[in-house]
Amino acid sequence: MAMQILDVVKMRNIILVFGVLMLFFGCIGGEQPQAPQENITPPPAPPAVPSFVIVSPDEGAVLSTGAAYGSVDILLSTSNLIIKPEGSMPNNVGEGHFAVSIDGGAPVHIFSKAYTLEGVEPGSHTLRIELVHNDHSSYSPSIAKTVNFYMEKTVTEYVPQDYTVTIRDFSYDPETITVNAGDRITWVNGGAYPRSATYTGVFDTEIIGPGVSATVTMDVPPGTYEYYALTHMAMKGTVIVERPG
Repeated sequence: MAMQILDVVKMRNIILVFGVLMLFFGCIGGEQPQAPQENITPPPAPPAVPSFVIVSPDEGAVLSTGAAYGSVDILLSTSNLIIKPEGSMPNNVGEGHFAVSIDGGAPVHIFSKAYTLEGVEPGSHTLRIELVHNDHSSYSPSIAKTVNFYMEKTVTEYVPQDYTVTIRDFSYDPETITVNAGDRITWVNGGAYPRSATYTGVFDTEIIGPGVSATVTMDVPPGTYEYYALTHMAMKGTVIVERPG
């Protein structure tokens, strides 16, 4: 009876070991081959849409000019944009230049991020800047920005200037002088005879002797004035009076 029990135990152990071995070798040699993976190339991303920012002038900026017309310094900052030279083709997203206009006027095409726009009249203005294709056509949808500014005309008070004309015996030196209205001219008699600088009804130094001087402020309308000496009327000079700029 004991032998039968021992035989049963041995048989169970043999079956257990055999099962473990089958499991072991099954794991080693039973792996299924994997199917090869396909190389799938993702489609290229669409080009990024370009954009820009108006750095200058600021919204509501007040610019000034002392002349009849002023200038506007434009400065732009861009993103995803290549600025192409004038005449470049074809049109590509991410390429182009700028069309700049004031108050709805004809655009000026510029090919840089910094530009000075000349000939701007004093007053309120709207500046429009649009990013366009190489052939000047608009992007779709359009890429444009506007900024409002004011051009102010400054008034500079004119400071009168002083000039000197030397009276020779029979001539004036210089014979012709150009001044602005409000300037002062001093005639110095450097000759041997009494003389004057007279334009009847407009200005007159009266007769001044040798070594003496007289000053006249040219508070007269702009124009050309041919003057003479009262003591020698064939002796003539010219004063050209202009309006202060």
